[in-house]
Amino acid sequence: MVPDNAPLMRRKKDDQGMKGLLKGIFMLSSEGARGRRSEKLLSENNLLILLTKLIYFFISRRLAKRTYLRDILSFLGSNLTVTICNLSIGILLTRMLGAAGFGLYSSIIVVPVMIIGFTQLGIRRSAIYHIGNKLIPEDHIVSALFILLLYTSTLSIIICGFVYFFSTTQPFDPLIIALVLLTIPLLLSNVFAGGIFLGKEDIKLAGIINAGPTLITLLLTVLFVWAFKWSVLGAFLSIALANLIMVFFTYRLILVKFKYNITWKYHEGIMKSMIKLGLVNAIAIFIMQLNYRLDILMLKKLSSLEEVGFYSLAMQIAEQLWHIPYAIEMIVLSRSANTQDDKFVHRTVASIFRVSLLIGLLGGILIFFLAPALVPVVFGRDFIRSVPMIQMVLPGILVLVGFRILNSRLTGMGKPQIAIYTFAPALFINFILNLFLIPRYGGIGAAWSTNISYAVGSFIFVIIYSRMVDMPVREIFRYRRSDFYFFRDLKHRLTFKTKV
Repeated sequence: MVPDNAPLMRRKKDDQGMKGLLKGIFMLSSEGARGRRSEKLLSENNLLILLTKLIYFFISRRLAKRTYLRDILSFLGSNLTVTICNLSIGILLTRMLGAAGFGLYSSIIVVPVMIIGFTQLGIRRSAIYHIGNKLIPEDHIVSALFILLLYTSTLSIIICGFVYFFSTTQPFDPLIIALVLLTIPLLLSNVFAGGIFLGKEDIKLAGIINAGPTLITLLLTVLFVWAFKWSVLGAFLSIALANLIMVFFTYRLILVKFKYNITWKYHEGIMKSMIKLGLVNAIAIFIMQLNYRLDILMLKKLSSLEEVGFYSLAMQIAEQLWHIPYAIEMIVLSRSANTQDDKFVHRTVASIFRVSLLIGLLGGILIFFLAPALVPVVFGRDFIRSVPMIQMVLPGILVLVGFRILNSRLTGMGKPQIAIYTFAPALFINFILNLFLIPRYGGIGAAWSTNISYAVGSFIFVIIYSRMVDMPVREIFRYRRSDFYFFRDLKHRLTFKTKV
């Protein structure tokens, strides 16, 4: 990774500035003691300026100690928790529900996942951007978020209900659908809260909000699905209660710890600003979600529930490669909204991009060779058909690792629309390929469609990104010795923790 020389230089300048500041305070005090121009030197304005500089110095020194590595490791810890919990939930559900039951579960949950990706209007990322820029009072931003939560929850419930009601292939249990619809506001509440904490660069709390619902869902899934044998209903009840618990925790933090003054006043200017930026984010996220989930929807139409179950498990396992870039992209997004040193961030993000590709490649190779042995043992021999789908879809997942890192930088710069320009054509390619490949090859055909569409979208995106940040493509991909300082710093940090 690019060595963090900029903070070091800033620290030296701060030290020099601090010496001058202390010297000025000393001279001021001594002059005042001798009575020379004391009224002028000890005026309110001069004291206020000195105190402001002194406070700024200590705050800047404190913030300089925070590095990308530290923040990434902090958020990565929560993502590893999410990964372990999701895999454990997947094992439980595949074992208890079977291929058809897991296919039914996947075909139900894919609807709110996709719809929420759009109807949340990209408010989470918009909140990160607005809070990070510090141009608007945080109380007003958070108050606007509460009002937007009502709007987006209502819109999400209506659209999801419409999709379920007019589903013609497989009728769904009304009780399960009602439970799913009631869970939507809880999911959105935690999503919006995560945006507040990331905007404040409170990575620890953001990590808790990120991992908490999944961890509680795992515990409740053991209770409802494994112990009580409540099948698919138990799986969705676990998700609902887990998010309800996290809502109480989250909003206690917002109202008690941070003491935000929440009002229901309609802040028109703030809401328009958030929606204007967020809507572009929402469209970009929706297009990405369609690229991720279109295969499952089309498999349900063009194939069987068993094939949906096999492919869903394959994607769930392969997508674990995304947890490292997801941790990184949230930190990059948060830092991008809170920094003015664009050139330094561009270099750092390019280095993170290269390291992430390398980590993703190693992880992909590991999954490729371990999947044939582990899937039958862990998920049962009924899911052996998922193995070739896992191996087939890995290249596309790896390609998207790099895209997510670079996209987080442009989103932090307030330019999320680039993802729309690049992945809208990829979505069309994905749809056309699925029409031809799924009827003939099933899940394998869906995996091929995914690989090709992801590769096309990511290639176009890198070209545009290089022009927007004024960095040649070869520079983005060219590895440097400094890139591997990441591993050295990681080893040092882990060794230090072990000794402590």
